[in-house]
This record gives sequence, structure tokens and C-alpha cells, in this order.
Amino acid sequence: MEEKQLKEWMQESKLEIQLPDFDDNVMEAIHEKQAAEKSFWKNIRWSWFFFIVGLGLGLILTDLFASFEIKILGDKSNLAILGFEILVILILATQFDKLIRVTFRR
Repeated sequence: MEEKQLKEWMQESKLEIQLPDFDDNVMEAIHEKQAAEKSFWKNIRWSWFFFIVGLGLGLILTDLFASFEIKILGDKSNLAILGFEILVILILATQFDKLIRVTFRR
């Protein structure tokens, strides 16, 4: 008796969907979300790659500029090189911070 009554209740609680393409829309939304997730991680990998390349180039340029003497500035060439080094460090530090936050936010 209880089994029959349970079956009747289940039949009554059946949800009728009025939209004929509801399943297609849900599956499409799931596929779009999966594609966006893959794209996000692909972009993160490229961001880390270019960050490391920029870090390497910044270190190389800083080392090259430190070996040059800028004759236009005279004695202040060391100060100009120091300013450039500080600028490179600030840019790299802020970009590293942003990249860490975006990577571990998910």
C-alpha cells in the first residue's frame, strides 16, 4: 500500500517543463561555462609566461644600463640608472601581485 501511494505522489510531483528546448539551453550554458574556464586557465598560463619573459628582459636591460655611462647627464648618470632600476622593480612587483591574486582567486 505504501509503495503504491509513494508512486502516486511521485507521479503528482512530476514537473512539466513548458519550454521545448530547455535541455538544449542548459547544456549549451554548461558547455559555455566549461569553455570559459579552459580559456581562463590558458590565459593565466600565458600571463605567467610573459611575466617571466618580462622579468628576464628587465633584469638584462637593467644590467646593461648599469654598465653604460650616460655622458649627457654627467655625474647624475648613476642616479638615472637607479631611477630606471626602481621603475622596473615597481612595475614587476605590481604585475606579480596582480598575477598572484588572479591566479589564486579561483
